[in-house]
Amino acid sequence: MPLTLSAIAVTLATHVCTAPGCPDAAPWPAPMRTVEAAGTLVSPHLPQARIAVPDSAVYAGGRRWALYDAVDAEMHLFVEAGEDRVVDRLYWIQFEAYLPSLPEAGYDFHLSDLEQRELGDANFFVRARFGEGATDVPQAGSDNAMMRTVLDAAGYTLPAETINATMKHILDPANPREELMIIYIEDLAPTGASMADIINAGLDSPLWEGLSRGVLDRAEARVVVEVE
Repeated sequence: MPLTLSAIAVTLATHVCTAPGCPDAAPWPAPMRTVEAAGTLVSPHLPQARIAVPDSAVYAGGRRWALYDAVDAEMHLFVEAGEDRVVDRLYWIQFEAYLPSLPEAGYDFHLSDLEQRELGDANFFVRARFGEGATDVPQAGSDNAMMRTVLDAAGYTLPAETINATMKHILDPANPREELMIIYIEDLAPTGASMADIINAGLDSPLWEGLSRGVLDRAEARVVVEVE
């Protein structure tokens, strides 16, 4: 936090999170966005948009909950995986809006010097990261913990090590209370590098420069946001 499935449209139902590390289960409105077709998520507002990922990605589920009792968060996950159901590529799409109980809160990453890229019609602030895999334990109550809960419920697991492109879009920079976050996660192993290699080489090394450019380029090529 601080920013396609069936030929028939599917409206997502309310889910109760009971796995270890989940936020406390509490009444919360069902997800507002719908999966319209293979690889396509439709958002009626905040922003009004269609988000497309490759047709080969399978919808793994969605949740809406009060993240840290501060943010109305809605998460949707699409997965590309083999028969072992270990994730090769994960598309994590999350809509966030600060709750009215925190009228002064807002996102500030748009004030940083992060790289910017266009995903279709929308401008995103982007950053490549590496790290967490199947055996890591996320912070209890975090959106990372919720992501793992959704994956687990769908029968998927993360690989041992991952690399990702984190991409965030501010809806209104003048009043930055809502964001769209998309995280594209890949198995690190096919790159031929490991976390140890990256750490030993350093984040200013040609190794990390190449890896980070690669994952950002693939994310930009695979995810399209059409703002209506």
